[in-house]
Amino acid sequence: MNAIPEGFLKDGKGNLVALANVKQTDLIKDEFVKKAIELAEKQQQALADFKHQQMEEADDFLELLAQEHGVNLGGKKGNLTLRSFDHSLSVKIQIQERIELGPELQIAKEMIDKCISEWTEGGNQNIKAIVNKVFSTDKQGTINPQRILSLRKLEIQDETGKWQKAMDIIAESVNTIDSCRFIRFYKRDEQGADQAISLDIAKL
Repeated sequence: MNAIPEGFLKDGKGNLVALANVKQTDLIKDEFVKKAIELAEKQQQALADFKHQQMEEADDFLELLAQEHGVNLGGKKGNLTLRSFDHSLSVKIQIQERIELGPELQIAKEMIDKCISEWTEGGNQNIKAIVNKVFSTDKQGTINPQRILSLRKLEIQDETGKWQKAMDIIAESVNTIDSCRFIRFYKRDEQGADQAISLDIAKL
């Protein structure tokens, strides 16, 4: 990146503009934004360091607990709640996996379509519209895996076994891409409900 010469600013089109030709209000705005972003990035790094430290301390405690009981935990630890002695404060650690569905999904969709065609022949087409919505894609052409997996929770009796076979294929199509650990903090209010301590600046 080329250095900007002293006495100049670069505009949105990449052109160099002499400070003498920049309005005073634009100079003040430019200075405010740059300082605000600098401080925001420092806060972002501080939060990242805070998260890392709290995760490490929680893992150290779990290792201590495991040693006490003679257990080797291994791997990432998540989906647990740690509470203060009086239960008024709590820390929750959760693991959220990002998944995608493989090409087997197309076979499952065809089997589901056959089931629906048999069930709705000459009858109500609403169920077909619902299933088509489940398999619809977003603006990026991506199918929502959670919507697809929700089909497996439906209590559907199919004597032909096609529906259950389709659900089994959906289960086989699930691939875990990666996972992310979250740590959240809660404080109990006067009504006894756990209230999240927000670290999202937009919610403060």
